[in-house]
Amino acid sequence: MADDIQAKPKVRWRDSLQRYFFAGLLVFLPVAITLWFIGWVIDLLDSVLAVMPDAFHPNSYLPFAVPKLGALVTVLLILFLGVLTRGVATRRVLAAWESVLVRIPIFRGIYSAVQKLVQTFFGGTQANRQVVMIEYPRTGVYTIGFAMGRAWSHLEEIKNAQLVNVFVPTTPNPTAGFYLLVPINEVTPLNMTMEEALKLITSSGLITPEDKYRINGN
Repeated sequence: MADDIQAKPKVRWRDSLQRYFFAGLLVFLPVAITLWFIGWVIDLLDSVLAVMPDAFHPNSYLPFAVPKLGALVTVLLILFLGVLTRGVATRRVLAAWESVLVRIPIFRGIYSAVQKLVQTFFGGTQANRQVVMIEYPRTGVYTIGFAMGRAWSHLEEIKNAQLVNVFVPTTPNPTAGFYLLVPINEVTPLNMTMEEALKLITSSGLITPEDKYRINGN
């Protein structure tokens, strides 16, 4: 009897500690994952200046080295290019420059693919992109992906089936993922925006859309 009485406070203390830990984890994880992702983006932007010769690198002629200067310069460059593209004359120059880039054999394939991907995710239109659910990576298990339109006709002819290009992002980094060719009858469209899908994926299912965003509106 005495042992049972002593065991109860220990159980209550362990349960309380467990509740506090998980409550703190719910606060800590979103902050940690967000900071990690922002840090990854900053490092990516900062690497842009790393390819520049030392003579042209800003830190080579500044009185002191500025950490993460590449991220700031890259953001300013993106904004500058965005302002330039508003002008008709500048758009013509950029179009001419792009026509030169796409003539380079190796560069052409990478540039065109990245350009299409960026336009798909960040463009203002939802055309040719749809949040979908597919059965992956095995039967009975499902995941969310982004349908990017019909597959190349030659690939459909090989399998004699209608195929859909589907990009399946990874968690918590949605910029990485898998490219899948899925039969069109195995793709279930979801009434969900890409932003909502990205929140769902990056949070491992913790941040879910409203109930009105159900499959096929049911």
